[in-house]
Formats: sequence, structure tokens, C-alpha cells
Amino acid sequence: MIVDHLLTRTGVRSLGLVLAGVVPLASSYLIYILAYNETPVDTLINQLPFMLQLLRANSSSSFSSSSILFHNNNISPRDSLLPSIPFDSAAVPATTTISSVVAAAAATVVSATESSSTTTEQPIPGSNLPVLSSSIVALVQFLDTHGYKDIHQLPGYQYWIALQPLKEHLSPVLNFISSHQTLAWILTGLHLWMAAELVFYFMFWKKLARLQEVDRVVKGVGAKAKRRELFERCLETVEEGEGVKRWIEVWFDTGRTKQPAKFEDIGRANMVTWMAWAFWAAPLEEVAQSPAAIIELNEMIDTIEEVKKIKFTEGYNPNVECIRLSLDPVIASHRPLIYYTLIWSANAFTRIVFLSLGFTRYSGTLDQTHPLEQQTKFKPKHRKSSSFPSPGAIAAENRPPGDLAYWYRTPAKPQNPIPLVFIHGIGVGLVQYIHLVVALTFISRPLILVEVPEVSSQLVQAECMTPDDTYFVIERILKIHKHPKATFLGHSLGTMLCAAVCRASPASSPKSIVHGLILTDPICFLTHHSIAHNFAYRTPATASELVIDLFAAREIGTSWFIMRRFCWTESIIFPIAWSKRHQKPLVCQGKLSPVLPQRTRVFLSSNDNLMDMSKVAEYLRTMVGLEEGTEKDELVIMDGLDHAQLLMRPEWFSRILKAAREC
Repeated sequence: MIVDHLLTRTGVRSLGLVLAGVVPLASSYLIYILAYNETPVDTLINQLPFMLQLLRANSSSSFSSSSILFHNNNISPRDSLLPSIPFDSAAVPATTTISSVVAAAAATVVSATESSSTTTEQPIPGSNLPVLSSSIVALVQFLDTHGYKDIHQLPGYQYWIALQPLKEHLSPVLNFISSHQTLAWILTGLHLWMAAELVFYFMFWKKLARLQEVDRVVKGVGAKAKRRELFERCLETVEEGEGVKRWIEVWFDTGRTKQPAKFEDIGRANMVTWMAWAFWAAPLEEVAQSPAAIIELNEMIDTIEEVKKIKFTEGYNPNVECIRLSLDPVIASHRPLIYYTLIWSANAFTRIVFLSLGFTRYSGTLDQTHPLEQQTKFKPKHRKSSSFPSPGAIAAENRPPGDLAYWYRTPAKPQNPIPLVFIHGIGVGLVQYIHLVVALTFISRPLILVEVPEVSSQLVQAECMTPDDTYFVIERILKIHKHPKATFLGHSLGTMLCAAVCRASPASSPKSIVHGLILTDPICFLTHHSIAHNFAYRTPATASELVIDLFAAREIGTSWFIMRRFCWTESIIFPIAWSKRHQKPLVCQGKLSPVLPQRTRVFLSSNDNLMDMSKVAEYLRTMVGLEEGTEKDELVIMDGLDHAQLLMRPEWFSRILKAAREC
């Protein structure tokens, strides 16, 4: 059995993450046993009566005398990791200086050290009095140089005096916290966490095995005319000769073979297999059942050979494999449970920030608790048949169409009443754009933030909408809040959804909902080139590629979405600039070539590791008609930036905000 080396690499990486947690915890467990001659569990069991006594005792009896607690539970002041320095506020005169108080404290510490060294054979664990004394002297010098000559001038001194009566009651608790029993609690907690991580580790692999199912949700291009349009547009953007050969080789570099396939190794039947998936989203065996489809496939191959001046080798090469996203295995790397816990905490914090900024979150446009539920409430279809339907049929009919959760905020008197709709990309959700959202709130216009949970590192996989379905949801959102048009701002994968909106509602239409368009790090242009390979199949070779691989491509939820729900035919557009909207129509021109709005801004990172942005920039200049370096500034090349780095560069970050203000 041939083991997929991507799966092997994923398994080794996951095992390494587990060992990275097991080894230090096991070492700490062993050191604890050697130091105290007992396990942490034994320590906790021995201290159980003491903890029950603390819980049952009332405040007056439990904190009345520290000596009783020490005696009953065998806890002595020597168990404390920090020496206790007595401090009596009543003994401090009003004119006492810091130097005298600190000197007295240092003398107390030194005398305590001498007495302890004469009465005990072993020093107090964890104490280093010479270092402490020198630290006190350094503190005195620091306070004197900053003008704190009198102890009463210290910030917080009055609060310290007010807390002195509580010192007697808190001493037993503080001594217990500083004892080695506390280490037992900490160590046990770490091991419980590690146990949870191990359980989660096996649950991850079980879930990954379940996600390998090929459910065939992604559909190909339905009508022949639409397939012809897509084929013509793709062929126009591929270079002749060596250029088309390199383009084909990318789609046959799966990473599962010993070396990437060369064009000479790719047979005509291999190319037919790939095109059956690319345009029908199905294996060749299924497409071959239709004679018309086979004829159409061969016509496409003949056209490629004729137009691009190449010739495929006859036959089929079994040693060559092609990329087929919806049919290939889901490749994912294990991430620890604490990783998802931190992401959940970060998103919870983001919600608090958004609420404090005046945003309101809506769980969907079909939610019955929505303020305008009467206008958008979903009404189930009624069956015309008199026969009693099955429960499955009822559920299928009454299931509402796809929906999106979103945030909405509008100023009381916005200077620009046209809302800005922001759609984020792959990562950890809106938390990675929190600084952008905060900056956008300073623009006086309504804001709509669309959540895309399937690419936000969430463990729960829900049914995903197609990009075309997303358009209808966004249209409902605008109708609910009474906005006829909107400006759309998308980043990375979010540009795919923006492209779907433009495709369904081109700016040339009088009923268009697109007022402006801002695309940053877009993947909706020339999607048929290298994006699939670079994101889902590439073996990382640089630091930036490794970041994409670890934090995006190999996350189990994101990987499942890309391999089972991403449809490249619904993610691509071949647009026409507003200035060229009256030009002669292209061959087979249809919905794939919408007219972009007059207010369009496209930001490309010159060193993007997912796509060849130099090729995209040339396409947008020559074939789309976007202007660069003019007053319109429709096309902006961000020199030296990699994918998503614009969010961390203030100069380009401000350019995005300027575009959001102007469009």
C-alpha cells in the first residue's frame, strides 16, 4: 500500500506536537516525585482534610489563628517559598523615610537568615537572601532618585495601610499558596489538561477520517453555453507554447508522486481526466456515460492543441496524477485543544469590542428574532399532492435557504449613507481584522461585517453556501436595513464572495446593488492558474509558505471547506472595467464578465506566495482595463508585500482606509 506522503508528514507533525507537550510534563512529574518523595496525587489526597476544613469553617474560625492551621496541617513557615517580613503600620512615624524603613526590613531579613541558618541544617528552599538584600538597596536608590523621600508619598501607600488588618487572616492562605502543596495542584492541572489534549488528539483523527467522505456537493458548470464561456475566458488568459505547458504542469503537481509531472509525461487521457473534474466536477467514469460530454471534452483538447500550439502524448500515463479538489483526500494537521480555546477566547473578546463600538450582531436574515422578521420571515413551501409526505421530505421542504451571521453598525447621521460591506478571508475569523474594523468605525458610514465561519478555524462543520447563494443573503441584508446599494470590501477568500456579488449584480445593471468595490489580495482573478496547488498541495519551502500551511491550509475545518466545498468555477470572474463597458462583446461573453463599478480599487501584493500577482496585474491592465498610477488609482501594486501583510503595514493600511472612505 502506497502511503500518501502528505498524510505521513501530517502524522509526524501531529505526533511531534503531542510529544512536545508530553515530554516536559512527564519530566516535571518525575522531578516532583524525586524532590518530595511522593506523587502530586498523594499530596492532594493528604491535603484533602485540610481543604474540607477550610471549606466548612466560617470566616471567623478559619482565619482566627495561623498557628492552629499550621499545627493541624503540618504546614510551617518554612514551607513558604517567600520569606515573610513583618510590617506594622502603627510603628511607622509620620516622618519616617523610605531608607530607614527599608533598612529595618533588610536588617530583619538578615537576622531571620542568620537565625534560620543556626537552627536548621538546610536553607529555606527557593530563598536567596543576599540577592533580596541587594534588590532592596537597589529599590531604595531608585525611589530616592525619583523624589520619593517619604514613605507616605509612595503611590498606593494608603491602600496598603488599609489592608493591614487583613494580613492576619490572609497569612495562612498565603503560606499555603507558597507551599509545595500548591505545586501539586498546578502539576495535576497540567496533567489533566494533557489528558484532554490526548483525547482531543484521537478525536481529531477520527473526525478527519469521517471528513474523507466524497459527498459530491460541489457541482460542475451545468449548461454547455456556460462551460464554453468559462473555457474561452480561461484559454484567453493562458500564454502559448511554454506558458500553457507550465500552466498544465501545475495542475498535475499533487505532491503525491516522487516528482512533479512534466508536460511530456502527461497523456491526452490524463488531460481529459482533469478537465472532466474541472468543468463537470465529476470523475471521468461518470462523465463518460454521456456521449455528448465525451465529444465536448475532446473538442476542448483539440482547441487547446490548435490555439496554443502544443500536442499531447497519446494514451494515459498511470504514474501521473492530477489535482481534483472535491475528489482528493482532505489533508489536515492536528492542532491542540488549547489552540481552539484561545481562538474562541479571542473571538469572544472581539465580540465585546464590537458591541462596545456600537455594532449589533444578527444570527441571520431568517432569524425570527430579527427586528424586521415580518419582511424576511421564511415561509415553507406547501405541497400540492394530497399524499402524506415523509418526515425527510417535510424537513427538506421546510429547511430555509443558506444564511449568514453579520454585524451591523450605523452612525446617527452618517456623512455617507451607502454602507460598507466587509467580507474577511481564511484565518481565525474577524479577530484578525479587529484593528481594521476599529479604524473603519471612524469613517462616517454604515458598516456590515459578514462572518464566514467555515474558514475561521471552527471545529464544527456546518452546511456551506455557494458563492452564488451568498449574493442572495447579502441582498436580503441590504433590504432589511433599507440600503439599495453598498460598497464591498473583501480580503483574500472574501474577494471570491465579492466576485459572486458582481457576477450576479453587475454595475452596468440599473438594479445593481454594487456601488463600489475594494479587493485586497484577490483570488478571484486567474483562479484557474496556481491558487489550488499553492494553497492545498504545495510543500512549504519558505517561512511565509509555512505560515500559510500551518495556520490556514492545514486547519481541519478550512481544509475540509477547500477540498469539499470550494468551487473554482463559482469563484472566478473575467471582469470589464467601467471605462470599457461599451466595448465590443467578447466571444461567448456572459455572466463571468461583469462590468466593475466606477469606484473600483484593487490592491495586489507583489510577493504574494499564493498567486503570481505580476501576471494578475498584467491581466488587469491589458485585458480588464484598470488604470494604475492615475487619479483613479484603480490598480495598486504593493511592492515587497506578501499575502495579508498589508494589514501589518501602516502605509498600506492607511491606503485601504482611504479607499474605504472614497468608494
